[in-house]
Amino acid sequence: MEKEILLFFNKTIANSFLDTFMVFFTKEGWILWVPIFLWIIFKYQTIKNYKFIVYLILSLILGFFISDWISLEIKSLIQRVRPCWTEYFRGVVGCTRSYSFPSNHATNAATGATILFLFLRGLKENGSVKINSNLIKILQIYTISLALLISISRVYLGVHWPTDVLGGIILGIIYGYVVFKAVTGLISFKRVFYFTLIVLSLFRIYFILHGPLDLTPDEAHYWEWSRRLDLSYYSKGPMIAYLIAISTWIFGDNSFGVRIFAVVCSFLSSIFVSKITKKFFDEKTGFLSGIIFQFMPIFTTFGVIFTIDSPFILFWIISIYIFLLALENQKKWWLLLGIVIGFGLLTKYTMAFFYLCMFVYLIKGKKFLLPTQFSTENHLKNPYIYFSILISIIVFLPVIIWNIQHDFVTLKHTAGQAHVFDGLKISLNYFLEFIGSQFVVVTPLIFILGLYFIIKPGRLNINLAVKWFLISFSMPVFLFFLVKSIQGKVQPNWAMTAYVPFVIVLSYALKEKFHKKLVLSSIIIAFIFMVANFALPYLNLPAKIDPTARFKGWKELAETVSEIRKELEKNSRVIIFSDKYQISSELAFYLKDKPKVYCIPFGRRMNQYDLWESINSELEYSATTNLNRKTINGIYIVYGEKNSPKPQVSAAFEKCEPEYFTAYKKNVKIKDYTIFKCYNFRGMILSKPESY
Repeated sequence: MEKEILLFFNKTIANSFLDTFMVFFTKEGWILWVPIFLWIIFKYQTIKNYKFIVYLILSLILGFFISDWISLEIKSLIQRVRPCWTEYFRGVVGCTRSYSFPSNHATNAATGATILFLFLRGLKENGSVKINSNLIKILQIYTISLALLISISRVYLGVHWPTDVLGGIILGIIYGYVVFKAVTGLISFKRVFYFTLIVLSLFRIYFILHGPLDLTPDEAHYWEWSRRLDLSYYSKGPMIAYLIAISTWIFGDNSFGVRIFAVVCSFLSSIFVSKITKKFFDEKTGFLSGIIFQFMPIFTTFGVIFTIDSPFILFWIISIYIFLLALENQKKWWLLLGIVIGFGLLTKYTMAFFYLCMFVYLIKGKKFLLPTQFSTENHLKNPYIYFSILISIIVFLPVIIWNIQHDFVTLKHTAGQAHVFDGLKISLNYFLEFIGSQFVVVTPLIFILGLYFIIKPGRLNINLAVKWFLISFSMPVFLFFLVKSIQGKVQPNWAMTAYVPFVIVLSYALKEKFHKKLVLSSIIIAFIFMVANFALPYLNLPAKIDPTARFKGWKELAETVSEIRKELEKNSRVIIFSDKYQISSELAFYLKDKPKVYCIPFGRRMNQYDLWESINSELEYSATTNLNRKTINGIYIVYGEKNSPKPQVSAAFEKCEPEYFTAYKKNVKIKDYTIFKCYNFRGMILSKPESY
């Protein structure tokens, strides 16, 4: 039946006029909606209803985004073959390799038509606009007819089955209606807040699934940890590995599986920031703070990239909120606070600053007349606060036990990262670099205004207790890393928790219209930074000036290594290794079947690979198992173009042959690699890493 309908449109009624007509509707049919779109805007503009103009534009952008994306996902799921790949297809236009159900043209057309139809109906029902109701009906029929013609053109051209189009139309109507109701229902701050969070989360999921960025080396490395769950790891606690293990167990070992908790953490962080702010001020200010949090580059980045900072900032924010509840004399919250601080410590050791911030507030805050919601009790005498600390240490015990078993390597690594062994040095360069980096990750205006409002909150008439609370949970962290930057390098994200109070105080300034233009400008600039953050990877800038270049080209490298591996595996077992954990981790993730990959310890500091089985374990494995292929060949990958491998690698194999590979992304060079094909592994003399 469906085949007969397809043939009726594709062959029976086909002629040259209809060919031209249908090709136009498939390629350019949407243009015929533009006059309707402009007319609706004109009508709303005449009654100065600018809100509905924004609603219309937002609905169409969001509607087409959701419609196109979800249809793409359904296609990948169902995998129906297009009719143009069958023998009875009459070719007029090309035939893509994408799947058939549902038709994206039909879905998008139905979504757009539904949204325009509903806005036209809104005009008719709006008593302020004098419009002939028959004219509205004619325009509505015109709008729907265009969608039907675009849909039918897909069957006529033989690129979709009739049910692809029918399914697309039904989905499009649903998308259009839901988006219209969601957007026009934005009548309160609460709805705007949740709408913003949901839309940003959807976009982040789309970016993870279809964006141009591979996993970062750190993400790939943490994924490696998740394959070998332990009490702790060389440089960090185990929380990141546990979370990735959970998400990849549910969604599989893919980018979405690794990164989905970044989206969840960002979403929840905004929720708890809004709750904290609401406790200080009011609900409206709370929702504003939750939205501003999403715009700040340092926080929005970790809504997509899942490193330790995503869960760390969430545990920090939740701890602040629970701390506020505990101050209300609810003893159970002290106990919960200990658990959450413990989770934060398992995620990132700088969670220990929470103790410092908490005691700074408690010691200094008791001098002030506290508002009624915060007890005037001297909490320093409250035993539950010390139970809270004890619980957090108990939760943190796995890291301590693991370090006792591993010669306290985490302590040595952390001391190395903090430049403890460098002694007392003064470096203006590191200081300026830190200040400059904060301008980028927080944006210049938010950095200056936030700092000003935190230091001088009296300008905003903020309660003294709230004032000191914001100072206590910001300045100790910021000042520590500011001073630290004089002695050694400080990474841009290390002071990130200091900026949560910046968000709170800015939202209050905005709500109170204090320095309104400046505050509003700072938020708009942050929004532009956020958009630029997502747009940057698509610009394909030269690698030297593209900060996202290090996230690109890993799949391409893995594909090349896979081909070489396939060739070598014909006569031997193959081991894959590098001297950089970044290369080893990325290959472990992107190579087919996710093999075990090694990182040899030559000319670098220690990393987690040095605590796992060494490359020589392959010889033991080969000797103790009944393998047909006893010979072991190797693939050794290094950065840059090299004529020969390191001497230790040469000595470990009978011979090594270099093969050069350059990773490109859309014709832009990313990085050079040398892939050595090494034959007959005999064991490698390994040295200790040079530093921690």
